[in-house]
Amino acid sequence: MSDLQLLFLVLAALYGWECAVWLRRGSVAFTTWLGRAWCARHPGMLLGNQRGGFVFAAPLPPLGTLLTANQFPLSLSPEAALAFVAMNVNPGWRPAQSGRWLALEAVREVRADGKKVVVNGEVWLVAPSTSYARFVAGQVSQLAKLKATERGKAILDFAAASLDTKTVEKRWQEFRRHSRRLRWLSNALVVFVLAVTPAVVWFVGLRLSWLGLLVGLLALMVATATEFRRAHRALYPDAEDDCFTHTLTIALSPANAMRALDVLSRPLLEAFHPLAVAKVFLPTTDYHNHARRVLLDLRHPALPYGPGDNAILCGAEAYWRGALREAAEGLLKRSGIQPDELCRPPKPAEAACRAYCPRCHAQFTSVESRCADCGGLALAGFHASG
Repeated sequence: MSDLQLLFLVLAALYGWECAVWLRRGSVAFTTWLGRAWCARHPGMLLGNQRGGFVFAAPLPPLGTLLTANQFPLSLSPEAALAFVAMNVNPGWRPAQSGRWLALEAVREVRADGKKVVVNGEVWLVAPSTSYARFVAGQVSQLAKLKATERGKAILDFAAASLDTKTVEKRWQEFRRHSRRLRWLSNALVVFVLAVTPAVVWFVGLRLSWLGLLVGLLALMVATATEFRRAHRALYPDAEDDCFTHTLTIALSPANAMRALDVLSRPLLEAFHPLAVAKVFLPTTDYHNHARRVLLDLRHPALPYGPGDNAILCGAEAYWRGALREAAEGLLKRSGIQPDELCRPPKPAEAACRAYCPRCHAQFTSVESRCADCGGLALAGFHASG
């Protein structure tokens, strides 16, 4: 293998690495290639660990879009904020959670330090991104400033806002409008680097073509970085530091420049619950399946429900889950889906099955058993479900 071939191989490997996106548990990625068929992707153990896993964006033109949505990582009540949620938007185990809590009256300072959310000088959690850490810190700070009598309504409004599909659709249309030229530039750069450059070098030779190829590469990278900066400032006006950092890496790295569209799209809907994003993008059958699992988890989360038996902690978890369940069921009803019908019990798989797990619907031959996959959740008998 020649040095030039090795160089192209290294560049292709770097580009492939840029197509791999680390997704933390508690987040769901929504991807499409041609812009028509969307699918939801969850972090898994095959290419990951207990904290998350890799998902892959479309590597070839026409480059698709990758969006992420997150479950809010805190349980909120009018009295307290708790860094623990009993729900889990991903199949399998819960994301790692610190379990720290504080009465809202005692909150003096909430800030984001990179991806860390720091409350009164202590790190409460590590968010999926710097922008989401700022979002979480902002919500807690605003809630702590309110009077105790005003916080209940604010929490209900916040839960409803996280499931506002009209705002999701509005943000998506804004993204399409501002990213149109960036999409063309990113695709052009991929074709130039991975197809045009090798072909020119093969047929013309590096000695005769290197200057023209270098000029073309630099022109595309500068144009991509410039267009990215314009689109980022339009979509995320409060994220000037992120804009500068991303623009600089895109201007200096061909692999980053080719994936500039992913960098722009990932934070677009991160403040919304995955159920709202699924409603806008997933096909009807996939959305029903996604909504069913989310609602079952809201109604019957895996045990334990909290990091301890403290009444304040249990109250915060129950209050936030109740607010989110109310908002989720409202969304489903507006979509023409009856929550009770969506969560109807399964039929016995065979005559020996006498009970099922109300969360995962696994079936058991003994009513006295418990579902180990759901933390020891008590079973429901088929006769009891009617």
